[in-house]
Amino acid sequence: LKGESDAPFRGAGLEGRGLYVANVRFDAAGTWVAEITAQRPNGAPKVMRLAFKVTDKPTVPAPGQPAPRSHNPTVRDVPDVSYIDSGQPPDDMHQLSIADAIAQHRPTLVVFATPAFCVSQTCGPQVHAVQQLEPRYRNRLTFIHVEVYQDFKPDPSKRRLTDTFVAWQFQTEPWVFLIDSKGTIRDRFEATADTDELSRAIDQLLASP
Repeated sequence: LKGESDAPFRGAGLEGRGLYVANVRFDAAGTWVAEITAQRPNGAPKVMRLAFKVTDKPTVPAPGQPAPRSHNPTVRDVPDVSYIDSGQPPDDMHQLSIADAIAQHRPTLVVFATPAFCVSQTCGPQVHAVQQLEPRYRNRLTFIHVEVYQDFKPDPSKRRLTDTFVAWQFQTEPWVFLIDSKGTIRDRFEATADTDELSRAIDQLLASP
């Protein structure tokens, strides 16, 4: 046994979605096994085992690394925002590219999500959770939504992954990244992160020099 942790449910602001989150440190690359014990409301505890690989180097950009200077499309590049946001309605987080925000030394939150075509069915709730934080932080933090697909309008069957999504080497969606004013990734969240978890991470980002 290398470590153990409770895994409380994180679902604030995610419209009924969410994750059970455990923080465990892995001190070596290789194959690990998680033993998960869940207490069911009616019945005996359920125990599951899950094997997974831990790599020594991240594939997706990681905290401490410089964020890719991506020129994701903004509202200035398309006839209207619905060309770069599959949400209904689209959100207002398409004013700046990641490269623009870094060049302007803006602390930035970037959410990669495709509300209309999400395989995990959590993209829409994740975008909405991020939107709930905008009023509190918009004067100190830039919010950017990068759509996973392009060319989905007018024919969704012709959609393909955006250049930005490919460049960041994602295999899943959604993702949320926090980038500091120097362009360094400070935190990242795969699958979903609720409003409580995000607000704590944002406060730490904005409090740091």
